[in-house]
This record gives sequence, structure tokens and C-alpha cells, in this order.
Amino acid sequence: MVTIKDVAQLAGVSHTTVSLALRNSPSITADTKAKVLAAAKKLNYHPNHLARSLVSGKTYVIGVVANFFSSTFEMEILKGIEQSIRSMETEYTINLFGTLEKNDQVLTDICLGKHADGVILLSISPSKEIIKLYSDNNCPMIVIDEKAEGAIEIVMDNYHGAYMATEHLINSGRKNLALVIGDSNREELGLSQKERKEGFLQAIKDHDLSFNPRNIFYIEDYYFEEGQVVFKRMQRYGSDIDGIFCAAGDIVAAGIILEAKTEHVNIPRELSIVGYDDVMSSSLIDPPLTSIRQPLFQIGKNAYARMVRLLEGNEEYKPNKFVYEPQLITRSSV
Repeated sequence: MVTIKDVAQLAGVSHTTVSLALRNSPSITADTKAKVLAAAKKLNYHPNHLARSLVSGKTYVIGVVANFFSSTFEMEILKGIEQSIRSMETEYTINLFGTLEKNDQVLTDICLGKHADGVILLSISPSKEIIKLYSDNNCPMIVIDEKAEGAIEIVMDNYHGAYMATEHLINSGRKNLALVIGDSNREELGLSQKERKEGFLQAIKDHDLSFNPRNIFYIEDYYFEEGQVVFKRMQRYGSDIDGIFCAAGDIVAAGIILEAKTEHVNIPRELSIVGYDDVMSSSLIDPPLTSIRQPLFQIGKNAYARMVRLLEGNEEYKPNKFVYEPQLITRSSV
């Protein structure tokens, strides 16, 4: 088996220099690094990361944790993380951990089982006990789109985004609005859905419109097909809804639009709709979907880069909050 000493002998350097070169240490010159990499390639040498982890106590893994990874929200953030990995010269990789609502159990196992050096949570609100556990074990935690006092929070102004969406519908002449929202399988709404509901209701109140609570329609999994089912429920309800704010996201909104077209409902003449997230496909829907844009790709990219800085000691770990502002993107669905 080829060892680091074999690489050092071929490259004409010490084994310490080989180790530093393979870790892309700035203390190693470009020429020396090239010589080491050439020797490693010629000998087909692969570092033993497991042995290194046992010595250093580090896994060189960043955990990305979510209830599930099938919605566009998680996918867009993961795309940003992937871009950050490609652009940064770092040894850290990521592992995905799905909790399936067993958040504390999975997070405890990651920390105490030493499965990651730091974690990025997507739409998961960790308990105070979990935040303390990670703090006591020097395991940084970044939480995206949820509350986490004592950790680093990255949130979007969902209230403002929902208010803009609803006001846009009202200003276009819509009077009888409906809200499509997620998390029906939870006892309480998650942070984003809760704030979007509040922004929606406040805009209606500020414009002196009446609202029937029966015009709130819940979905569970944020799937395209759920949008189709929701529109059928609206039709059965028969309340002459003329505007929909789909706080559950653009993919669900796309399902609503398809089903409306199947039922020969004209959009936007008879029914207007605003989605949320402004995913790439939103502009390709017929008609193109008006949506609230939030920079999920950039959030994922920045979160990974920041976690690496924390783990490499280039930034001090201090609990704080970063807020990203949404943007209304108008298209032909309103």
C-alpha cells in the first residue's frame, strides 16, 4: 500500500510537506504543491481520511439537516452549497441528514456520534437543549428559515414578501382572496408559513377587505399534484375566489394553474395567482407566474462558505441573525 512517505520520497520533500500540500496549505509554494500532486497521482496515493479524523478529532464533514429534501426550497439551497464547494479550495464535504420530524433525535446523534463538525439546518427550529448541546461540544450551527436563539440564524422576511404578494393581488382588482399554505401535518405552522399567513391577513385588513377563514387551504408536502387537488377543493367550495396567494411555493402554484386551465378558468382574467420562491420554472409556466423571489441559491452558497470559515478558525462563532429581503417579480398570472 502506498503511504505518504512514498509520496514524499518521490517528490523529494518531507512527509510533513506532503501533508500540508495535500491540505492546500498557503505555507507551501505552488511549485512544491505541483510536485507533490504529481507524485501522488503517479503513485495513485489516496489520503486515509479516517485515520486522520481519529488523530485530529475532526470529520471534515458539514451536516445539512432537513425534514426532507424533495421541495424546491431545499434543492435551491443545496445548489448554492454545491456551487460554494466547487469554488472553494477546502477539504470539507457535506452529508445530508433527513430527520422525518425526529429533529432532536437526529441532531443529538449527529453531535454526540461525531458525524459532522458543524451543521446547517433547513427549516428546522432546534430546541434550547439541542443548541446548548452543540455549543458545549464546539459544533457550530447555522439555521436557515427558522428561529434558533443561541445559533446563527439566516432568515427571509416572509411577512413582507407575503404582504407584497397580497397587496399586488388587491391592487389588480381582486377582492375575494384565498391563501394556500403548507404544514398541515404540524401542530403549529413553521416560521416561514406562519409569517406569510400573517403578512397576507394584514394586507387584507389594511385594505379594508373582508376575509373568510374557509379560504385558507392547507397542503402537506409542497408537491405539484397538491396544487391540482387544492384547486379542485376550491371549485367544490364554490366561493367565487378571484385571487390566490400560494404561500406554499411556486411548484404548488404551478399545479393550481394547470388544473385551472383544465377547468377552462382563464388566468388572469377570471383568477389571478401569486407564488413564492420564484424558481427557474416560474417564468416558463403558461401564463408565466408572478412570484416573490428569495435568494435561496445565494443563501446556500453563503451559509456553506461561512461554516467553513468558522471551522477553519477564520471567523469567531457568535450567535446572530441575518435577514434577506424578498422581491416581487411581476408576470402574466396577475
